[in-house]
Amino acid sequence: MSDEHHELREFINDKFNAHEDLEALRFKRIDELLTQFGKEVDGNEDTIKRVHTRVDRIETKIKTVQGIGTAVATALGACAAWLGVNNGK
Repeated sequence: MSDEHHELREFINDKFNAHEDLEALRFKRIDELLTQFGKEVDGNEDTIKRVHTRVDRIETKIKTVQGIGTAVATALGACAAWLGVNNGK
């Protein structure tokens, strides 16, 4: 019976050691994944900034074109009104 207890104790110790090693590897892998995720987020921040800059430029160009369109429409309206006033005399 003593040999059986000894073998059982060794078996249990081996299982605990294997479990502890497995847990350590699992936490190591989690740390690696978190580190990789952090690097990807940092890399994406630059991309996000570039996209926001491009969107801002596009919005500025759209506002410029709208402003020019408004100015042209106002000028045409003024010309039409001036011609209407001068032709009426």
